[in-house]
Amino acid sequence: MRLAFVIALLPRLAFADPRVDAALETHVLPAFERLSQTSQALAEIKGCEVTDAWHVATEAWVAASHLRFGPTETDNRAFALAFWPDPRGGTPKALHALLAKEAPDLSTASIAGRGFYALEFLLFDPNFAENPARCDLMNALAQDASVTSNTILADWQDRYVALMQNAGQNSVYQSENEAVQELYKALLTGLQFSSDTRLGRPLGSFDRPRPKRAEMRRSGRSLDNVVASLTSLRDLAAILSEGTPNVQKMLDVAFVRALEQAAELSNQPGASDFALVSTPSGRLKVEILQQDIDYIREVAVNHLGPALGVGAGFNALDGD
Repeated sequence: MRLAFVIALLPRLAFADPRVDAALETHVLPAFERLSQTSQALAEIKGCEVTDAWHVATEAWVAASHLRFGPTETDNRAFALAFWPDPRGGTPKALHALLAKEAPDLSTASIAGRGFYALEFLLFDPNFAENPARCDLMNALAQDASVTSNTILADWQDRYVALMQNAGQNSVYQSENEAVQELYKALLTGLQFSSDTRLGRPLGSFDRPRPKRAEMRRSGRSLDNVVASLTSLRDLAAILSEGTPNVQKMLDVAFVRALEQAAELSNQPGASDFALVSTPSGRLKVEILQQDIDYIREVAVNHLGPALGVGAGFNALDGD
């Protein structure tokens, strides 16, 4: 009710597309409201016992992480919440620098030392377990993440929802279809990130698997993050395919297949952190999940895109 009330109060000149309005009311704003609430709950805990709250807030971020445009991109807010991949090992270096200071200023700190991934190191990496400044820094990082999450939500509510609803009447979205394209791009890039990065990085190559490159392997969230992302993207796909029942059914069947594969995979030893990619049989199971995600993207490109009026030359990664 509160989200619907917020939507109702926002200024409107025209409805660009009913799917945009539905996505804002039932997907985008709820995702960032949950991120704000869970981050605040994490920030309210004093001391070191923040693991459960961290898991909840991290899952909320993953569920919103495909919405990498507008308020999340302003001032590098998304990176302040989630700096990953980190191929040069910037996060542990930044954390050691912060821990060495008596009162570190996070506003001027390296972005690699902020957010949920930095908190994971402090919570689960034994190299930080005995540092006396660890708990204070965790509390500071949680406060910082809460401020960033609240700012993103406020920016959506106060400014960006109206821009998307009034597409064609502002310089950000110069035609009605551009707002739909933004959401479509978020769907495709979310799928590609899980396939190429969340799964592709630990898979490496057959001769050289790289399980230590898995996302949040220290906390065992690697597979959980894929599932959280797929679940959220399934919701967005259903909204965007509203009005084209055949496409909607094709997408949902594809999402169900991928989620079922992830559920089957979760029963395997070494699945939670993708350590199982080091064995041929384990690698095969992860590759099957990757193929299932690629198939969802194929359905979206070949069927959803045309239904939304997105041309074949549209590239989700180049800002078109």
